[in-house]
This record gives sequence, structure tokens and C-alpha cells, in this order.
Amino acid sequence: MKINPSTKEIFTDTGTFVKRLHCPISMMWKDIMENGSNTRACSHCDKTIYDTEHLIDAEIEHLLVKDPQACLKISLDQDNVKIVH
Repeated sequence: MKINPSTKEIFTDTGTFVKRLHCPISMMWKDIMENGSNTRACSHCDKTIYDTEHLIDAEIEHLLVKDPQACLKISLDQDNVKIVH
């Protein structure tokens, strides 16, 4: 997965656009209630937030096909993230 921190756009490793991240609420991951092994439930918008740290591009794409509005947790220091500009 590639991410442009300036635009908050996510791409696959092959360059296919996946999603633009947008969340008006700034919360710490540790402060959000767990609701699965790699998911948390946002108490502000009732959406599920998916931790992408151990997901491959195909899993993220599949997740977003099922739920285009899904929220993603991405850290710039994840092993599966490449920063692009």
C-alpha cells in the first residue's frame, strides 16, 4: 500500500487509487473500543475502523468494495506502507 500524507490518498503498490482518508474526529486508537481482533467501533459516527497493519492490498480493496465508507487506521511506519509524494 502507498500513501501520500499530503493528500491522504491511498494507492495499491501498483498505483491504483483506493481511497482518500478523511475523518473530522481526531481520536487515539487506544481510546477507541475494540469490537474485533483488528477493528474498533467509533463512538462518534458508529462506523467500524479497520487496522490495516497486517492487511495486503487485495484485502484492503476487498474490504472497501464491501464497505466503501469504511474507516481505516494507517500508520506511516507500518511495514506494509510506502510513503509517496
